[in-house]
Amino acid sequence: MKRLDGQIAWIGGGASGMGEAAAELCAEEGAKVVVADIQVERGQEVVERIAGHGGQAIFLECDVIREDAVRESIEKTVEHFGGLQSIINCAGIVHVAPLHEYSEQEWDLLMGVNVKSIFFTIKHGIPHLRQNQRSYMVNIGSIGSFIGQGLTPAYIASKHAVLGLSRNIALDYAADGLRCNCICPGITDTPML
Repeated sequence: MKRLDGQIAWIGGGASGMGEAAAELCAEEGAKVVVADIQVERGQEVVERIAGHGGQAIFLECDVIREDAVRESIEKTVEHFGGLQSIINCAGIVHVAPLHEYSEQEWDLLMGVNVKSIFFTIKHGIPHLRQNQRSYMVNIGSIGSFIGQGLTPAYIASKHAVLGLSRNIALDYAADGLRCNCICPGITDTPML
């Protein structure tokens, strides 16, 4: 028996980088996987690769900074697979510049993708996650969740927020059977890097 047999995992940012790796690993461990991303072609390639290895996966186009898109994606996940046990928030972007050079739009976009998206997934995922005795949320933080780093002030602020938000989700929803963890990797060889 595989570790995730019978589970359904929604993976935001699942078309590339850490999200792609998470999608493939979850499928390998027996989960039915939803790759939710704005990168349509790459997302479909991930799903085809998973199917080629005997896994079950679908791609749903989803812009994680839009609440209606996240809600619709989670609803389609439940309609297609019949439930939801896990949400893995891997969508993330970085912007390299000193803080005084940021535009308001650059700041808002980065905070939207890296932090606000987690708010949307818990808001629209919790009614379905509560249907299980146990459910799971994994958020991708960073070593930057603990330290500063030159020329990435919004990214660092967002990753500090991801860690803090994850801690609060873990506290607030533990009684619902939801376990929330924040993974904080160091520099990783992904397309974003």
